[in-house]
Amino acid sequence: MSPAVPLAVYDFDGTVIKGDSIVAYLRFAHARGYITPAALLGAAMNGLYSRLHLLSAGEAKYRALRFRECMTAEARKELDLAFAEELFTRVRPGALAQIARDRAEGRLIILLSASTDNYMQLLADRLGVDKLICTRLDELPDGNCRGAAKVGRLQTWLSENGITPDFPASAAYGDSLSDEPVLALVGHPAVVNPTARVQKRFQNRFPVLRWPDRQDKA
Repeated sequence: MSPAVPLAVYDFDGTVIKGDSIVAYLRFAHARGYITPAALLGAAMNGLYSRLHLLSAGEAKYRALRFRECMTAEARKELDLAFAEELFTRVRPGALAQIARDRAEGRLIILLSASTDNYMQLLADRLGVDKLICTRLDELPDGNCRGAAKVGRLQTWLSENGITPDFPASAAYGDSLSDEPVLALVGHPAVVNPTARVQKRFQNRFPVLRWPDRQDKA
């Protein structure tokens, strides 16, 4: 029987970087003329409807990214690559340092994100993580890798690859209430830069880490 493997599971938006990468992607595409101001406003409204529970998060994401259907395959590839390069510059130094420490301690580095594979795979390659598990464009609107779905995706991948996880020795990093199912799995969870609401909700359940953004003073 193979020995159990310790993991280090990283949320992306709000944890490895500041803010929401889907929002940043839309703004990036708009700045390059791929999405109209009206479509950008529509995406913002769909995001609001999602927060009000009038629209699923997966449906909001699907609608926001439909502008890609009007682009050529080459244009989509160029946009995604350029955005991934820009996004890498926003990765928090604290996240890079923690990834290096987890790797040195023998943990399998997993990036587990609700963001989409069209740019996340490119970014994961830059970060050198062992595995990316994220929302796939071809699964939307129903296959959003968010909240409890992250646990299911993680466990499915581990099972399919014959990996027995050592959860007590594993670490996980997140920033929001939706990260709670993953944080609760491991013996070494941490909440990164939580808002006052998130910190109050979690209270003393999870340690807090403060990772400055690149533009912040240390």
